[in-house]
Formats: sequence, structure tokens, C-alpha cells
Amino acid sequence: MTGPLITTAIKVTTHPRCGAPVLTGHAEGLLARVDLIPLNRAGEIHALVAGLQTYTLTRLGLIHRDAGRIAGTALRDAGPVLAEHRCWRQIPADQRATTTPTAAPVAVDGCPF
Repeated sequence: MTGPLITTAIKVTTHPRCGAPVLTGHAEGLLARVDLIPLNRAGEIHALVAGLQTYTLTRLGLIHRDAGRIAGTALRDAGPVLAEHRCWRQIPADQRATTTPTAAPVAVDGCPF
């Protein structure tokens, strides 16, 4: 039993029904099982429309994303956005967050580093 509004460290587990790897932990009192694939803004919208909860992954655990947190800027750079797990759900490539840097490194005076 966990206390009210507790956030616990996450663990990588397998989902008991489908066997998919998921992150499991308590997020502010809610038991959360989330997929490992980070979402971009479109992916989060699709997940919410499908009735799934979304979470931000931080070094302390998962943070549940409600309307105020989605619209605000406090969690914008806190970590990747992950959706609640639903068995056999496929996340299209155009809804996945990219991990490429936003700006290419610039060479200064011919020195590339």
C-alpha cells in the first residue's frame, strides 16, 4: 500500500497480459504503467483523445500530466512525455519524439570541437 500522492521510483517490468516492456511506478498516488516510446506533441494529443493518461519522466519518477501541466511551461524540458500502456497499441513514427539535436554544432575558426 502506498500513501496518498506518493511518487515512487520507476522500474522496468513486463506487462502481465501482453508481455511488453513497460515502466511501472506510482505517479502522485496513481499506479502508472507507461510505454517506453517518448511522444511528440501530436502523439500526446492522440493518446489523450484515445483516453490514455500521459506522464512526464523525471529522475525522481513519473509526473501525471493534467491540462494545466500540458498547457504550462514548467514541464516542457523536464523529460520525455510517455503514454499510459495499452496492450498491442502501436505508436506511429510521426507521433514519436525525435532524439536528434535541434542545432548542429558549429565549427569556430576551423576547429570542429
